[in-house]
Amino acid sequence: MRVRLLAVTDIRGTIAIDEYDKIDWSSREDKEFFKKITMSSGVVVMGRKTFESIGRKLPNRLNVVLTRQKDYNFNGVFPDLVLSGDVKDVLNKLFKLGHKDVCVIGGQNVFTQFINVGVVTDLYLTVEPIILPHGINLFEHEISKKIELKLENIVKLNDKGTINVHYRLKQDV
Repeated sequence: MRVRLLAVTDIRGTIAIDEYDKIDWSSREDKEFFKKITMSSGVVVMGRKTFESIGRKLPNRLNVVLTRQKDYNFNGVFPDLVLSGDVKDVLNKLFKLGHKDVCVIGGQNVFTQFINVGVVTDLYLTVEPIILPHGINLFEHEISKKIELKLENIVKLNDKGTINVHYRLKQDV
């Protein structure tokens, strides 16, 4: 199964100012790139707080929300699928539903879980030419092992200097 992790950061690796950041500091070009990749996959996997910060389902994609809270009230905005449990179990459920390409879109805890389990095949990291004053880093400090990356592509998304870097992960997947 192809598991792509997509994130946008400032130059320090900050993915959000706080846990409910709307990410309005990212460029239009990043949003277009994100849409292109996630639409080609057809599946977006995210944590509950990321879903809440988006505030809606992303159209034309299976929206999967991971949460440990049983019977969580989504305030009338429901994802397509709510799952909990081990990352490999979640991927097995998606595979049994016929999905072979998944985009993991946040947040920090979900990114860290997927990286630590060793299932991520690709990392698409958009770097915006800004420095945010504080915030949440891409990964938690609990990365379980060294993970080597192989550069696949670098795309300059705009004249301001926004770039997207695509890496393949060299870990056993």
